Amino acid sequence: MASSGFHELFWASKDICTLFTDQPELRHAINSDLTAWHTRIIENIFSICTPDFMTFAEDMSYNHGPMLARELFDEFLRFYYAPVVPLLKERGVFTLVDSDCEIAIPTAWFADAGIEGLLLLERQAGVDIAALRREFQRLLPTAAKGGLLISCEHQTPPEVAYHDYQLYLSLFRQYAAEIGQMKKAKAAVRGARDAQSGIAVADDAA
Repeated sequence: MASSGFHELFWASKDICTLFTDQPELRHAINSDLTAWHTRIIENIFSICTPDFMTFAEDMSYNHGPMLARELFDEFLRFYYAPVVPLLKERGVFTLVDSDCEIAIPTAWFADAGIEGLLLLERQAGVDIAALRREFQRLLPTAAKGGLLISCEHQTPPEVAYHDYQLYLSLFRQYAAEIGQMKKAKAAVRGARDAQSGIAVADDAA
């Protein structure tokens, strides 16, 4: 919305950051135009179909955290999410933000802006893989409801070793199997409950 690839067509990363303080009026003008454009595009898409989710490209973090303070986020980003996010949620579209590197700090900021999910999680930015695996275990019930997508960003980089990619696939299949078992167990419980309700209704009718 405010620091995505669009701005990188015109400014270097350093200049994008200094625009917040050096030319705030220009930043607001750009963001206002982008918001109007996003709104028109979303409405055009809705005239054809309703997507399951939408991702905002918001590369505003590096390895040590966000490139702007919370106050700047609220003024230059959250303000412009305000008219767009509700438009999506009215149609049941799940909202995500793609923000590279260390995103632990701005996670709460995006949540306050109405964003429902974040990607990606980068190991080279200090993401704890062991903690991440524990988090996946915690999120399995959510995934079983359809609220978690496990994937690579864009594509698998060519420097990823074949062994590492096999490990990724192994973990993917493991979690998918566990999620499948959870869904089957829930369906069985639901079926038993429905059957029991049917027996109760039949007894009452008799």
